[in-house]
Amino acid sequence: MATFVAPIAGLIGKQDGKHIVATITVYFHPARSTGSMHEATMLAFLAFLYAAFVSFTSMAVSAFFGQRDLLALGHTIVLVVFCGGGLGFVGWLKQRLGNPLVNVACSLTSLAIITVLTKEEAVHNATFSEDKIRQVLVMVIMGIAATTAVNLIVKPVSARRELREDMVKTTDSLGDMLIIVTRSFLSGSEEELKRPEYIAASERYKLVFTSLTKNLSEARYEHYVLGTEKEYVIDSQLVERMHRLSQDIGGLRSAAATQFSLINTPLVAGGATPTAISSEPIDLDTSFKPSSFGSVVDTQLPSIDEVSEEFNDTGDTAASGPSSTRNDATAASPADVFSMFIMHLGPSMKSLAYTLKQILDELPFGPGPEYRIAVNDHFRTSLEDAINLFSEARKESLDRLYKSIELNPTQSVEAVADFEEVGASCGYFSFSLLDFAQDTLAYLDILENLKIELDEGPRSRSWKWLVFWRKRAPNNSASDDLEQLGLLEQDEALGLSQEISSP
Repeated sequence: MATFVAPIAGLIGKQDGKHIVATITVYFHPARSTGSMHEATMLAFLAFLYAAFVSFTSMAVSAFFGQRDLLALGHTIVLVVFCGGGLGFVGWLKQRLGNPLVNVACSLTSLAIITVLTKEEAVHNATFSEDKIRQVLVMVIMGIAATTAVNLIVKPVSARRELREDMVKTTDSLGDMLIIVTRSFLSGSEEELKRPEYIAASERYKLVFTSLTKNLSEARYEHYVLGTEKEYVIDSQLVERMHRLSQDIGGLRSAAATQFSLINTPLVAGGATPTAISSEPIDLDTSFKPSSFGSVVDTQLPSIDEVSEEFNDTGDTAASGPSSTRNDATAASPADVFSMFIMHLGPSMKSLAYTLKQILDELPFGPGPEYRIAVNDHFRTSLEDAINLFSEARKESLDRLYKSIELNPTQSVEAVADFEEVGASCGYFSFSLLDFAQDTLAYLDILENLKIELDEGPRSRSWKWLVFWRKRAPNNSASDDLEQLGLLEQDEALGLSQEISSP
């Protein structure tokens, strides 16, 4: 249309190169989210401004040396500094950032600079002319306007909504992995981590992690345009907390792997005869199915005391197996040490794990397209009670565990070292689970802040980012900085994903 429709072509001018309008619409295609379209528009105009700066500066240098009969020298400077240096900087920036939108903006800049420097007679004749620059500006505006109109009218996609959906998928995956890793640790079997359920949950998390990072970056521009930058800050904190939870899962996975290797290690010479952990693996599903908790939306989550009573009534193998009838005072093998630890801490550990699972299944948002914040008043109370009771049970279990090791003087130094390694592994896993619960509490706090921000509605809108020259408030921490939280590096994403990958 810019080439063959006379009224539109007349707006651009008589110069050639009108097909660049089509090039721009292809570069900044509308098949993207609204936030990404805002980013594309910004980068397109930044690309034009840089091209205009290089073009006008090259004209000024050429005119300066032309007035002094040194036109050849002026052309040499234009070739080396503006053509070589200007385009070299574009190439370096493209390589440095590695962003697809930055890549197309760099291509647009290079195209505009080359067009002006090679086809614009003003540089050759040592004069000023803004005709070509004006033509490029009009073509950029026309191309961006066309793609933006299609993006906003034909099946618009909101990065904010996509971010909400990714958050729901992330918490679901984290909850599934938490339960499977905990079950594997309690049963003392690595087979749980090799089952399709865990592998599928891990793969789902790795897939949604990349999408979560991308949508957070694109949602930033939507919030900036709508004046809801405070909401973006809270969203960034939510994503950051999800990353912490994934690291906690990695810690649980590492502790479980350490435990598997230790309890399966043969005893050294002089050690006691190994004893089996239990006649059967501990099954979390038989005693604490999520359905037994009821609906956490309408009722309070059960405390650990309630679940512990259910645990005792069901005759779980951890409490009724052969290892539980053994004297707590001594441990004959690393497996005995682990069995003793599980006998005392198993019920509260299972209760805390399922409390966390039930909360993560409900958080952070309800079903779409509204995605209302699903924060229940009983979440915090139930989780705090579970954490307190688990902390007390953990301390008591570790005290008994190390006391049983000390009361067995017949063991060799090597055997005692093996026992202490198992004890450290048990302490590491329980600490990682406690850390996961504490991070979930912080996650609930951030959700409460987001709920308050959303309830304020239009009254909280602001466009303070426009006054960028003003200094930020000193109480803003680095984690709250808008720019830093929006730029999540891809290599960090891959690193976090590897921490929870299946063996």
